[in-house]
Amino acid sequence: MVSRELEFFYKQMESNLNKASQGGVVLTSFLDEAKLAYIETLHSKDVRIEFDGGFDEAEHKRALFLPFDFEISSFKIKVYEIQYNSRYLELNHRKVLGSLMSLGIKRESIGDIVCIGQATYFACTEEISAYIEREFKTISGVAIELREVEERLAIKRELREEKHIVSSLRLDVVIASAYKLSRTEASEMITEGLVQVNHVICQSISKQIVLDDVISVRHKGRFYVGTIGGKTKSDRLVLQLKFLV
Repeated sequence: MVSRELEFFYKQMESNLNKASQGGVVLTSFLDEAKLAYIETLHSKDVRIEFDGGFDEAEHKRALFLPFDFEISSFKIKVYEIQYNSRYLELNHRKVLGSLMSLGIKRESIGDIVCIGQATYFACTEEISAYIEREFKTISGVAIELREVEERLAIKRELREEKHIVSSLRLDVVIASAYKLSRTEASEMITEGLVQVNHVICQSISKQIVLDDVISVRHKGRFYVGTIGGKTKSDRLVLQLKFLV
């Protein structure tokens, strides 16, 4: 069952396609991979749809709807490096996003947040950049400075591998093992629409997971299904899961 929010999004993107077919140009806010996957299903012989997230290999991207013969205009994205004293502050994705949200900024105005060692970067819409430069001065009470990044950065995502032994490849079983939850907790998250499989919301607790599936759990993170190899003496399955760090 599709939520009202998604129904509205689908209609909005179809409207964008129609506007572009009539000569208009429409730029979206940052979209997650599930919404980007939907946009890629839209087709019109008169329309091009291009994507960019400010980084190479970005996950959150803006979509640009434009007539087929138009030149690509700016995606209006700015990328910043957060400069701070690592003696007093340790940054991660959640801490940076939480600090930005506390300024009243909407999630869709922020693209990827990338932490590589002590270097931390984030992308945002150009429309909100002046406000961020003016107001984003501290994280967890520690002073920070922003440096606009002019060069194009490529994201190299770090993965942590873990071995998990499960009774089956059902979605609820795999998620419960991955995040040390009870089967009931995992089932509730799935039925509430908090889980995506290959960037599409899945509300079937009994869905069978296969090799290379990408599973995202809201507020928990994302992991990839690596090798599915062999069984234990008690006939349980051995999985290699790869978690985004």
